Amino acid sequence: MKTVLNLMIKNTVLTALTGFAMIMISSVALTQEAPADNDSGIGARAMGMGGANIAAANDLSAVIYNPAALARLNKLEIQLGVNMLKKNVESLLNSKDNPGSKLSTTSDFLRLGSIGIAYPMPTDRGSLVFAVAYNRAKDFEGRYKLDGFIDDVDLGNGEFTPGGYNKIDKVEEGGLGILSLAGAVDVSPNVSFGAAFDIWMGSYRRNNRDLLNDYREQYKYSELYITDLDNDISAWSFKPSILYHNKYYSLGAFIRFPMTFHIDHNYFEEWDIDETDPDFYFGLYDTLDPEYDTYNSYSENFSYKIKAPMQLGFGLSFGKPGKTVLGLDLTYENWKQAKYEYPSYIQYEPSYFEDTYRSAVSWRVGIEQPIPTLGLAVRAGYLKNPLIFKGPRDNDSPVITIDNERDFLTFGLGKQFDESLSIDAALAYGVWSEKEGNVEDEESRTRLFVSVTYRIPTLQWR
Repeated sequence: MKTVLNLMIKNTVLTALTGFAMIMISSVALTQEAPADNDSGIGARAMGMGGANIAAANDLSAVIYNPAALARLNKLEIQLGVNMLKKNVESLLNSKDNPGSKLSTTSDFLRLGSIGIAYPMPTDRGSLVFAVAYNRAKDFEGRYKLDGFIDDVDLGNGEFTPGGYNKIDKVEEGGLGILSLAGAVDVSPNVSFGAAFDIWMGSYRRNNRDLLNDYREQYKYSELYITDLDNDISAWSFKPSILYHNKYYSLGAFIRFPMTFHIDHNYFEEWDIDETDPDFYFGLYDTLDPEYDTYNSYSENFSYKIKAPMQLGFGLSFGKPGKTVLGLDLTYENWKQAKYEYPSYIQYEPSYFEDTYRSAVSWRVGIEQPIPTLGLAVRAGYLKNPLIFKGPRDNDSPVITIDNERDFLTFGLGKQFDESLSIDAALAYGVWSEKEGNVEDEESRTRLFVSVTYRIPTLQWR
């Protein structure tokens, strides 16, 4: 009798809860908004110093860190950079019936990191510099796999999410780039003002396959759930900044005003459940048949907006380019203040960001030490970039416990070949972990930044 009752309950609630079990155990955020996080790091010199460049910037990456620092450039500068990302996720399923299921997934990508030009205008005194640059600001690429047994989860009121042998294969693609139109001017011998008008553009793609097979004698069912998400993302922002400098230290600050992300959202999901044939089970990469009487599908296409919060940055550096430089940056952003703007016919939770995100202070510290006899600059740094999504993903999902934040150690080298040509490289390694329900994930990321900078020495007006 108990077995029959359990099957009746499962049949009643399974359609409504389809996919919930997989969403619940996946450590990669399904409901987290991609533009809200996933910073990729910008500039080989800057990242060698842990990204501490609000006050220490002295190349084209200043369009991102502090546009006012462009006033330091006294030569026409052309820069090209590439980024490599290697991501590894280790997932452990804490199941009472079948403990210790663990899977490791590695993915790596090579992308254009930056390209741009800075042009100092001829002036009688001071500095006036304009720049145009493209930088890849956020990366969404990655792959996530899971393979193991999950337990039933009691939701109360006689309902539960079914357990069984679960396989997940999720592929994510895309990113966000920033096209910056920036400028800086000296307003006194020690003070520069700058600003950047940034055009954000990119996309987020996700293909997700979730398989749940229950081989236990009293249940015997098979479920395959497939989703495809395709979002195009655009926005613009404005960032004024200031830099004070003397021969001992520099102070820098910026404010990026609140901005709005425009998202064209295209989503399709399909799923099938088989409980009629005790000897039939879906495979993870099976193709579902729409003609089958248990086949279901759903699609939606619309546009919506995310009102993103302002960002504040402050930097302090000691020393000057060509000498030992020590930098410290603090950046504050409160995504609890973000808001959705959906079409009127779509229902959503107005307090979603307030309930599931948190404010965070990201801080960076770095050092650059020149070795003049070798024409080298050696760099090292530390970057702490806290996770801002705290969940839960919905009312029925477990709380997300963050065991450690995103801590990155960085190392870099710069080589000046002659008066015109320099090459910079940086390596950043970070690791963090979190627990959600029965799943523990530990993720590590290795990023490599390489940039080539060419400066035209004949264009010197001061």
